[in-house]
Amino acid sequence: MINTYFERVLTDLPYVGYSLYQMFGIFCFWSVVGWVIEVADMAIEARQLQNRGFLHLPFCPIYGLGMLSLNIILKSFSHNYFLLVVVSMLLCTGIELIVGEALEKAFHARWWDYSHMRFNFKGLICLRNTLFFGVGGFVIVTIIEPRVEAFIDSVVINIGLILMTGFAAVLFVDTLLSLLRARKIKRLSSDCEPTMVFKSHR
Repeated sequence: MINTYFERVLTDLPYVGYSLYQMFGIFCFWSVVGWVIEVADMAIEARQLQNRGFLHLPFCPIYGLGMLSLNIILKSFSHNYFLLVVVSMLLCTGIELIVGEALEKAFHARWWDYSHMRFNFKGLICLRNTLFFGVGGFVIVTIIEPRVEAFIDSVVINIGLILMTGFAAVLFVDTLLSLLRARKIKRLSSDCEPTMVFKSHR
């Protein structure tokens, strides 16, 4: 049974090109990197350190999901640089908008707000970030991602699976705790405008 589990986790999925093991590793790596980017950006803008993200962990799943989706979609034609940039912009901006609206509707709260920036839409997406996604997607998919995947594949499988399973359990618990926190925020702000979970400098 254990061998069957390992085989399923380590086998590449049809039409995806990655195994569950690789996908989870990519997701985790870029979620952590995304959290670092968010903290650094807010430190510059608001002049204070904030734990950016929905979770308690230093982890922004929206970045991990965005980069994993980008890699899966563009893996077969990443040599087309123009298409790579355009799809990076559209895909990542779309994910940011969908997740932002979903969080606001579900919990009556906002985890980011770009209303003070030019060329924004609903304060959830903005032109600056869209351009950043395009450039970032190009650099990541063509230069950084191959090295990330090589590192994931270089980890001893048994150790990697133990780490993956342990972190998945911690992530599950953190998600539950974060949902409870978000519900509390929703109760406190149900009769007023959406609450900003993080302060920003105007």
